[in-house]
Amino acid sequence: MRKQLSAISLVGMLCAVLTGCRDQAAMTELAQMKAQAAVERENESIARQVFAAIDAQDFERFKGLMAPEIIVRYSGPQADLNLDAVIPLIKTFYQAFPNYSHTIEDIFAKGDRVVLRMLQQATHKGEFEGLAPTGKDFKYYQITILQIKDGKVHGWWIVEDNVGMMTQLGMELKPTATPKK
Repeated sequence: MRKQLSAISLVGMLCAVLTGCRDQAAMTELAQMKAQAAVERENESIARQVFAAIDAQDFERFKGLMAPEIIVRYSGPQADLNLDAVIPLIKTFYQAFPNYSHTIEDIFAKGDRVVLRMLQQATHKGEFEGLAPTGKDFKYYQITILQIKDGKVHGWWIVEDNVGMMTQLGMELKPTATPKK
């Protein structure tokens, strides 16, 4: 009888130890998940700050959110841009469209990436790529992915509807003529 009680006590203690270990592992996993969620919330905040700085044309704030080695990649034939090329490009755009704005409609963070779906809109008030000001409004969407590490944007991928924007401004797309043989 005594051996049975000892065995039952030993099994009980073993279960308590194993349950405690499982609880500790669960607590560690929960702490890691909470830490990752906090990083993702911070990354979303940084992404919002990037576009608020752009819309305010606060290029010092914008530059402060970027890692010095950032590369911006556009869809289409544009070359990848570094920080020194991006800021003048944005400034040129705001000269043609002074009321240009980004409205974030969706934002998702996972790990070090933040994905934004934004409505962009403005009025054409200055020359843009050889097109005289039309006074026309436009709206189009952009999908952006930002890679954020240690509070700075290190990578930036942009997909946007430039053809839709140009069409709204009155530009016509025409096929290039092919020489006849």
